[in-house]
Amino acid sequence: MIDLGEWKPLAMAALREAFGERLLCMGLQGSYLRGEVRPDSDIDLLVVLDHVDLTDLDHFHEAMRTVPEGDKAVGFTCGRDELAAWPAYELAQFEHGTQVWHGNLCALLPAYGPADVRLGARVSVANLYHMTNHTYLTTRGLSADARLDALRAMLKGFFFSLQIVHAVRAGVFVPTKCELLAALDDSSERMLLAHSIDPSEAREEDYSALQQWCSAVMRSL
Repeated sequence: MIDLGEWKPLAMAALREAFGERLLCMGLQGSYLRGEVRPDSDIDLLVVLDHVDLTDLDHFHEAMRTVPEGDKAVGFTCGRDELAAWPAYELAQFEHGTQVWHGNLCALLPAYGPADVRLGARVSVANLYHMTNHTYLTTRGLSADARLDALRAMLKGFFFSLQIVHAVRAGVFVPTKCELLAALDDSSERMLLAHSIDPSEAREEDYSALQQWCSAVMRSL
């Protein structure tokens, strides 16, 4: 794990050296931003350039290798025009889930509104519903431990679905798992999110709870 206070200026300097004025925006996303870091966590960076080709990705890779733990730096890298054309239903969670270190992210994003946020929630839950059924079927021949590992991956996705669903319901974007848990009243949502926070608590019955939650939310939004 890294000390962000020490790592941030090194990473920013490395990318400014690599891209100069082409670096339009840079920021932090993911578990380091939420304070939910595990030993195997990646460092999720947002990097927006004037344009991106494969050579630029190579340069990003090389720049990060000059920074301690830079091999863990991944995340969202794109060009200005691609970001301007990004589907509006993904933008609320994207914007609120980013801490900007350099540039103006809002100026680079297309406009979006409440209908887009609601559509984003519906798409997220629909995808989770599909993955719940798919994973339940395709892991039936695996060991109990392997099935639980697959379930834990879906519980990570559950947090992001619940986060945007809660934003639609309450009009507030809650950034972290623990803060979201404190804001919930529904017992099933609290149980599933608690198991996302502590994956060791995940159990086979969570498949059913996930399926039922997705089904109910898809029909209610």
